[in-house]
Amino acid sequence: MSNEKILIVEDEAIVAEDIASRLERMGYIVTDIVASGEDAIISAITTPPDLVLMDIMLQGKIDGITAAEQIYTTVKRPVVYLTAYGDEDTLQRAKLSGSFGYLLKPFHERELRVTIEIALSRHQAETEIQQALELAQMLRKEAEIQSQLKSQYISLASHEFRNPLTNIKAWAQLLQLYGHTWSEEKQQKSLERIQIAAEQMNQLLEDISTLGRTDIDKNFFHPVQINLSQFCENLLKIHQIMIGDKYSLTLICEGNCEEIYLDEHLLAHLLNNLISNGVKYSPHGGKIILKLSCQETEIILQVQDQGIGIPQGDLHHLFEPFQRATNVGSIPGTGLGLVIVKRVVELHGGTINIQSKEGKGTTFIIRLPRRSTIDN
Repeated sequence: MSNEKILIVEDEAIVAEDIASRLERMGYIVTDIVASGEDAIISAITTPPDLVLMDIMLQGKIDGITAAEQIYTTVKRPVVYLTAYGDEDTLQRAKLSGSFGYLLKPFHERELRVTIEIALSRHQAETEIQQALELAQMLRKEAEIQSQLKSQYISLASHEFRNPLTNIKAWAQLLQLYGHTWSEEKQQKSLERIQIAAEQMNQLLEDISTLGRTDIDKNFFHPVQINLSQFCENLLKIHQIMIGDKYSLTLICEGNCEEIYLDEHLLAHLLNNLISNGVKYSPHGGKIILKLSCQETEIILQVQDQGIGIPQGDLHHLFEPFQRATNVGSIPGTGLGLVIVKRVVELHGGTINIQSKEGKGTTFIIRLPRRSTIDN
């Protein structure tokens, strides 16, 4: 038994009822019987059928061919024409309209079934082909984007690695040539400079790797249920151990933050970047505050420092790769941390804003949708 739904467009009531009876005997479902092109369009939109049987010569301002064209354009449903006129002009016009079949009245029940089944099969095949083409186009575009991103990261990496690599090479050569004549203190300072440059390269490599994975590999995003307040408390404890008593780290938590769905790996990268920035750009004795506000529909994270602040003219480009504020001076940095922060926020479907005044500190405000499950 067939379950396909068919709309009948026929202005002769007796003929329409006869066609409906035949279709129902064959197992099809008749969604509607209408007598004009205008009503056919309305019916096809309100109750989309799987196929339309359309008489060409109809009552009203538009004929069946015009109605069929509008139906296919609007709801993409195949149309089989019905007509008592077999002249060449009518046939040619029907062909040009993109019809899926043509039946001359009177027709046998077997002709009706075969024509309908061929039209339905053809439409399904064309739909699948179109979907395959669209998928192929999407995959091709995605591959092009991935290729461009990879090329961009390689180009940026080679450029940014050059400076620390040059420092390492220069100090290594100086140590090799003159190290035996230097004091132990001077040798130690040279080794420290090499170590700092190596750490810069390592941080740069890690940042580029993370940024590349989050941009290219969508499977890199894995939200799980975490106790956000406990997560942040543990993170701050680690940072406090690393920085000692030179800075003060404070956690403020509002609301129920115990069952939150976030990617904990990416969240750690986000908070590590913001907290490290707060420490890096703050004077000794400065206070960095991490504030959580877990509301019914969203999570708000704020990281506030008392550092050098950001000039207003720099705010708009800080989320671009390798862009840093103009007032950082000799403070080291890769220029990728905030790019990663923004990408992590975007993967969670959230937003990030900056409030800053030069010389007065900076506050990053992140809003993330609160998920009730992993799939939401």
